[in-house]
Amino acid sequence: MVSGDQPRSAAPASPNDGLNRADIPLVKTWLHNRSSHTVRAYRADVAEFARFVAKPMADVALEDLQAWHDSMSDASDSTRRRKLSAVKSLLTYGHKLDFLPHDAGMAFRLERGRDSLNERILTRPQVLAMIAGEADPRRHGLLALLYGTGVRLSEACALRWRDMTRRQSGGIATVFGKGGKTRHVQVAASLWKELVALRVDDGPDAPVVPGHDGGLLHIRAAHRVVKRAAKRAGLAPDASAHWLRHAFASHQLDAGQNVHWVQAQLGHSSLATTTRYSHASADTVGADLLA
Repeated sequence: MVSGDQPRSAAPASPNDGLNRADIPLVKTWLHNRSSHTVRAYRADVAEFARFVAKPMADVALEDLQAWHDSMSDASDSTRRRKLSAVKSLLTYGHKLDFLPHDAGMAFRLERGRDSLNERILTRPQVLAMIAGEADPRRHGLLALLYGTGVRLSEACALRWRDMTRRQSGGIATVFGKGGKTRHVQVAASLWKELVALRVDDGPDAPVVPGHDGGLLHIRAAHRVVKRAAKRAGLAPDASAHWLRHAFASHQLDAGQNVHWVQAQLGHSSLATTTRYSHASADTVGADLLA
């Protein structure tokens, strides 16, 4: 595994990524202060579009977006929507700043995809098999943290002990999450005890889930931990850390947990996003997910 901090980035320009030189300042400000993961994904999508149209964003027309959409016929619906959403966001941002003379993406209609959330919900026995099959304490702790709290992979990797507050039963993790929002996540007593056992030193900057050298666990290394655990448990190849987040939400709602509590735990802005999980799985499970 590789350890390392996950800094926020201003997305320095790469001369070979396909972006027109005139668009580099626009893309740089658009991506400013987003997470490094978001920067990589959004920049790659925009660069792919720039290579396809081979023109500055100021010259992009609706037909260019339509042609790019049609050229991705072999990609999944979700991939096409993600890439087009990124480009539409950039075009809207550029027009609002008067960097672009018009918003070519405004008239492009993104089709609503089929809701396949139920296909990404693991049963509780499947998740527990993933966790039980991991013998390494650090990796086991990571899997337990992801499922036991519903935090995102990047959030789990960034947690330090200064973010953790002990309570009479378990504790609270202060999570700096998506969109720059801070939320307070409950940590069950059994999970807290497991995480304390992983602590490498008593300093406030010690990572909650350390890498092999005691530093912060890198997202790519954490991703591999989840993938290998899913493979050992015989799960689908596309199973990921986000599936554990989905499972947390679905299983908590199935167990009768208050939907507003689940919403706060996950950091959803909209209650409608959280309630999707109440119909995603028919399993009946207990509230103590890790027991």
